[in-house]
Amino acid sequence: MKDFLKRLDGYVERAVEKVNAVRREDSLIFPIFTDLHTMGVHHEFSQKLLAALKLICDKIPCNAVINLGDTFNMLGRTIQIDNDELKTRFEELYSVICKAVDLPLINVNGNHDAIGTDFFKPDFWNSIVKGKFGNTSAVYSTDGSYYYLDIADTRFVVMSLPCDSDLYAENPTPLWRFGEKQLCWLKNIALNTDKSVIILSHVPFYYSKYYGDPEAMLDVWNGSEVRKSYVSALCGWIDDIDEASDIVNTFAKNGRLVACLSGHTHADSLWEPFKTLGNYTNPLLCYQIVTAGVLINNYSEFVVDVAVWTPSENKLSLVRVGAGEDREVRIGE
Repeated sequence: MKDFLKRLDGYVERAVEKVNAVRREDSLIFPIFTDLHTMGVHHEFSQKLLAALKLICDKIPCNAVINLGDTFNMLGRTIQIDNDELKTRFEELYSVICKAVDLPLINVNGNHDAIGTDFFKPDFWNSIVKGKFGNTSAVYSTDGSYYYLDIADTRFVVMSLPCDSDLYAENPTPLWRFGEKQLCWLKNIALNTDKSVIILSHVPFYYSKYYGDPEAMLDVWNGSEVRKSYVSALCGWIDDIDEASDIVNTFAKNGRLVACLSGHTHADSLWEPFKTLGNYTNPLLCYQIVTAGVLINNYSEFVVDVAVWTPSENKLSLVRVGAGEDREVRIGE
């Protein structure tokens, strides 16, 4: 940890210089982390994240912190706990982060946060995040697992996957769709705004199909017992990507859609509108920006992105704290 803290000082000092070079009077600044895959608040990964976020927010005037999901890494693999205990662990970690930075913590649920628990059910996620962690002004759907938060003239729209599951089936299987209710909410409520919009989704919008081994299985924990499930059913994609993209692209035509920010893939990527790479194509009229995760390369390298959104310049910059390259997106050019 001592060696990490020494490296962290250098990472943050370089980031401060780069943020100061691009920030303007109207800039919104928000550190982004994702795919922590921790075991709890006292775990090494969590402690590294807490140290990094506190130092970043001490040195840089930030507006909020964004967590793009996959906070925990357990659920039938290494330890098995009931849902009450899982809820306690989430709340404990999120509370410590929120207190350390004294900023709103915007949480997105990821697929590892879901496997083998009631996390697929909106009321479980709602009981963890609703009205907490500095997000008292967030506007939730009636289902509660998707919501938006307005900061100045920018709206952060938090999407939720999956939309349902059968935890007690022989092979528990989530339904990897935003779902009709969520898409109706997205179209008629979340995107019914004159504000600039940044969409947050753990699974990127281009991730529309699983191309891995269809027969691979692993143990999952449904809160009371171990079941077998297919890896292909658990890794996360978006079945109704076409419907979701049509709604987003209709809004994007007005020029107020900034970008879609995601995690999930454990690899940095920057997708221009309609860009194709390998098996996937970005179906959106906006950039999709994917952050590798807090600890990459077998959990040996530390990654947090500091995003700087400047409406007056229509520019979004991502400054890296840790391993990897800085990235800058100019919206509307």
